[in-house]
Amino acid sequence: MNLGLTEDQALLSDSFRRFFEAESSIERVRASEPLGFDPALWRSLGEMGALAMRLPDDEGLGLFEATLVMAEAGRHLASAPLAEAIVAVRLLTQLGGDTELVGRVCAGEAVLTLALHDTGDTSQLVPGAAVADAVLFLDGDTVSLVRVAGKPASPLNHGSLPLASLTLKSLAREVVASGAEARATYLAAIEEWKLLTAAALAAMGRRALEVAADYAKERHQFGRPIASFQAIAHPLADRIADITGAELLVWWVVKQIADGSADAAGLIAMAYWWAAHASAEAVARGLHTFGGYGLTTEYDAQLYHRRARATALILGDPRDQLPLAGRRLWLGETAPLPDVGDVSIDFALGATADAFAAETQAFFDSALTPDWKARAHYSYDGHDWALNKALGERGLLFPLWPKEHGGRGADDYAAAAALAVWDDEGVSIHAQAVSNMVGQVAIRFGSDELKRDIVPRLARGEIISSLGYSEPSSGSDIFAAETRAVRDGDDWVVNGQKMFTSGANLAHHVLLLTRTDPDAPKHKGITLFIVPLEQPGVEIHPIHTFQDERTNATFYSDVRVPDSYRIGPVNGGLQILAWVLSLEQGGFGFVGPHRHALEAALDWARDAERGAGKVIEDPRVLERLAAVATRSRVSYLLFWRSMWLKEEGIADRAAGPMSKLFSSEAFLRDSNDLFDLAAPATLVRGKDKFGRIELEARHSAATTIYGGTSEVQRSQVAEASFGLPKSR
Repeated sequence: MNLGLTEDQALLSDSFRRFFEAESSIERVRASEPLGFDPALWRSLGEMGALAMRLPDDEGLGLFEATLVMAEAGRHLASAPLAEAIVAVRLLTQLGGDTELVGRVCAGEAVLTLALHDTGDTSQLVPGAAVADAVLFLDGDTVSLVRVAGKPASPLNHGSLPLASLTLKSLAREVVASGAEARATYLAAIEEWKLLTAAALAAMGRRALEVAADYAKERHQFGRPIASFQAIAHPLADRIADITGAELLVWWVVKQIADGSADAAGLIAMAYWWAAHASAEAVARGLHTFGGYGLTTEYDAQLYHRRARATALILGDPRDQLPLAGRRLWLGETAPLPDVGDVSIDFALGATADAFAAETQAFFDSALTPDWKARAHYSYDGHDWALNKALGERGLLFPLWPKEHGGRGADDYAAAAALAVWDDEGVSIHAQAVSNMVGQVAIRFGSDELKRDIVPRLARGEIISSLGYSEPSSGSDIFAAETRAVRDGDDWVVNGQKMFTSGANLAHHVLLLTRTDPDAPKHKGITLFIVPLEQPGVEIHPIHTFQDERTNATFYSDVRVPDSYRIGPVNGGLQILAWVLSLEQGGFGFVGPHRHALEAALDWARDAERGAGKVIEDPRVLERLAAVATRSRVSYLLFWRSMWLKEEGIADRAAGPMSKLFSSEAFLRDSNDLFDLAAPATLVRGKDKFGRIELEARHSAATTIYGGTSEVQRSQVAEASFGLPKSR
């Protein structure tokens, strides 16, 4: 996996950032209104080579590099029809059109744009046409050029963009090219325009959120900055997750085109919709953060709001891209694609990860019997001791562990690839995930006795772990724990209660968070222990949830724990927990269950009939399925990004929490939407496609709670992404 820019790409991006900072300052943007065009900027863009960057020759850049430039243009609200000109210049050159015009446009001496819709007898709003010297348009299978004599008047419009309404078919035209190939080339150019525009929209949304966060840190109410209010910070966290996902989705789609993916055309439509949606939500949140001041023209929030909303709507309603994506993905509709050139980024987990996943798959193919599959369950209740031991014997349980401790010494990519197989086969990963974390804590911080007693048995699959953090009165505020541990010679005596100790009824031990200094600040008086659950004084009481998932309340009455089972220094629990959180920097979420719910819904839609046709042919159904597919893909991308950052040693405290936040919230939303969509059949439980949708709808209700509630994740994302103060 490689999500980093090359040296040349980083230089390109940085150069254009500095260029737009100088040539597209907010003062220049304001001065360009209401037309939304800065002639001096246009000339400078020509001098920078921006207008010629996608010429189809050896000097032209790839589409990925063009999206980097468009991101900087969007961030700085560049007052120029840049995406349109980049695409139109390339298109005219590909079709063998006027080379003299191409040269003038590339030099910034003329403006060339293109119509986004196949023309008819009616007029259409053409982006950039109010300042254009020429317009390309498609009429059937003929591509024509219209010379604009005298700039047409630009109607006063929402974004102050240089739009003009033209009835192109009625104007004098020059035929550039005709035939099926010409039409395909034009349509491919429109697909490229979508990706360039999506990159700009995502950047507009990101900058709008940054501006809002800066304002929130400065603005005080009730004696404190409004950035410390969760009502301000948490929506910003949600929106920056959406925007980060939009940026990644554009990159991923460009890579999919380069790799020849059969789904690429549908994915372009998904990327455009998500960028439009995410940017709209982001600029709206940015505006709201300013309160009434955001509505005033002296503040910049309204500029980002108007420009982003208008840019997204040039093509029409962005939601129209969803049924289009559905038809392309699932009904066989095709579309011409642009040549994107070389793409250096790579989202693949790699050959080593693929090999380990294949080994895991081969094991499950031989080990999972029909009887096992009939009993399988996603929770701790699905834990199978024989299977766990067989996995341990083959070193398949904990691939991240060092080989000397029974692991494979693998990287996060291999572990993720293997666990995806677990998920697809319906093998519960609850015990594996918790035992993996506890084992790694013991290996790093435990005593020699603890490593001898616990770690080898975990690796062999003979025992599993559970976690004892939450308490009845503290919930996510784990540092408010009241469970006490008091030193008594070589032992500690533990008294207290824990809630939601999932797996305690099966586990050999619990990683228990205790208070060892009641007089210290609450985050400094914490110590962690591994407590064997067979010790006298431990009681385990079942708690059942409507997810068909058992958890437990655990009680500790004068439970004696040897000091050798202490993890880390006395009162040093914060240090251990910080390291545990670093394990989660690779991100996690519910990408598998989310995808499984979508796949079950697709199976239903392909088979079921409504009216005269299959359900999947219904545009309303396609729209909803494509929206779910988009959020599912964004969940994967955020997970992969956080894992890549961890593997590369790049510090980003927002990445892991962002992955979990987006994934759980998207899973909750989409599983319930699919539950509604296929109703009433989804009301009946089972293991068929309807039962899978019903199960995931129940399952998703817990995912925004365990592993850190969405509220906790939002605070972490807001603090790390924008430098906001701790929110309450």
